[in-house]
Amino acid sequence: MSNFFGNIDHQSIDGKVTSAGVAAPVLPQETKALFDRAHELLKQGTQSEDNRALIEAIDAYRRGLGLLARPESPLQWALAHTNLAVALETLGERENGTARIEEAVKVYREALKEYAREREPLDWAATQMNLGNALARLGERESGTARLEEAVAAFREVVKEFTPPRAPLDWAAAQMNLGNTLRVLGEREGGTTRLEESVEAYREALKEYTRERVPLDWATTQISLGAALETLGERETGTARLAEAVEAYREALQELTRERVPLEWATTQNNLGTALKDLGTRESGTARLAEAVEAHREATQELTRERVPLQWAVTQHNLAVVHRALFEKDREPRHLADAILAIDGALEEFRTANKSRLIEMAEPLREKILAAKGAL
Repeated sequence: MSNFFGNIDHQSIDGKVTSAGVAAPVLPQETKALFDRAHELLKQGTQSEDNRALIEAIDAYRRGLGLLARPESPLQWALAHTNLAVALETLGERENGTARIEEAVKVYREALKEYAREREPLDWAATQMNLGNALARLGERESGTARLEEAVAAFREVVKEFTPPRAPLDWAAAQMNLGNTLRVLGEREGGTTRLEESVEAYREALKEYTRERVPLDWATTQISLGAALETLGERETGTARLAEAVEAYREALQELTRERVPLEWATTQNNLGTALKDLGTRESGTARLAEAVEAHREATQELTRERVPLQWAVTQHNLAVVHRALFEKDREPRHLADAILAIDGALEEFRTANKSRLIEMAEPLREKILAAKGAL
């Protein structure tokens, strides 16, 4: 499942820091007009997927900064850099490659030269959070782990300033981002240490992201916790972690209901089904595997072939895996028939979409199912 890195705070655009509301000298009219225009373009670009507006915002911020003297207006200079970095990062998220996000990292670091931790601790922490998010996104796109390590270090510093008494929800968001980055690191590195740290960070976040206070943030954190526990469980022996993952996904589904957020509900059902499959293959009996089939079938009520053919196909692949696992348990031929039906549907959509990686994943599974059927 995909990761998210939530940026924060103050007045925000798309969750990223864009205005600290600092008191500062009145700007010259031309400079103020440029920044006002840039901010409107940034808002338009983030809210309407308008990349042209983001490009124009970047240009306007740069022109405004060319007119703004850092010594006379240091905090406005820092704020303009933060907003410029937000525009660059947002555009970079929508483009391939890393150039825009790399530039955003540099610009956030410029802003931090004036948002001194000792003088402006919350503005420093908010900008540091955005820097961490940009580094994490870079790390996801690049090979290696250096950027991810930098992001982890950034988030660990943020939680020292965004303390629960001072800024409880910001602290929780930083713990969530820390958990997400550690999970990506753990998936990439192997072993269990990073994943265990990720689980710990998510559980810290849940101390403030309570169901009563922020139900959807609580549910999203439960999903991320479930994903970390599931990966951890796959690498460990036993079933305890996988059972915890199942519980976390079921917790999330209490808030991510089909009526409220149908696609998120369906995606979580898929995650639940995968965890149940992993658990079911290790336990005796077929009860967990039968629950996995039910969860994936629930998902297809919203992830329909007509609406989202590729997501439907991935769900069919998941179903084929579970049906094959059921056959391995009880040797009932009907499971193989169900598996063939599911994998053929998946492959049809994977080929239509020309998704070579998915095709390469599905074709060997189909061959194994056919081999098992031929051996009956």
